[in-house]
Amino acid sequence: MKPPITLLGVARAFLRYGSPRVLTAQLLVALVVRCFLPAPTVRDAVVVIAVVVYWPLQEWFLHWGVLHAKPRRMGSRTFDSRAAKKHRDHHERPHVLGTALLPTPTIVLLVVVHLLFWRLVAPTAAVGCTGVIALGGAALLYEWIHFSTHTAYKPKTRYFRTVRINHLMHHFRNEGHWYSFTLPALDDWLGTGGAPTSAR
Repeated sequence: MKPPITLLGVARAFLRYGSPRVLTAQLLVALVVRCFLPAPTVRDAVVVIAVVVYWPLQEWFLHWGVLHAKPRRMGSRTFDSRAAKKHRDHHERPHVLGTALLPTPTIVLLVVVHLLFWRLVAPTAAVGCTGVIALGGAALLYEWIHFSTHTAYKPKTRYFRTVRINHLMHHFRNEGHWYSFTLPALDDWLGTGGAPTSAR
């Protein structure tokens, strides 16, 4: 399949895959349900702020520490995580768009985990629903950004251009740099950023 070059083409290609469909369905259902629950309060704002702070940190850490984890030998056995294997496949075939997305079964499991998590920690159903929207929206945004950086689409905004350049440098210049997506500055703060010419 030819890589899409327009935003509409990227969106169509994106929604052909299972994980974006599951995340989009979750977000739409949660938004509709939230309309029938009590109006947002300060608690809802706290949840949204917490997700905004949490998401880029966990995104960077999982990319750096889990997806780029090397196989480890323990005695005569070698242990290699399935996530790291799949991510190595993505690095070997970066132009295969399907490899840029999390597997659909993984997303389905995460949706269930998110629902259970908010059911347990949220003080009200309304706040829990806000949590599902915030975390599900962040996951969908991450999938969209990662997917679109692997297409031929040229972003129009400075933010998305920075994310795209950083990620392409991560793939084609140095896998030890540029792990972040939603907050590119995080790489500079954590020592994995820098100008393309400085990371070899």
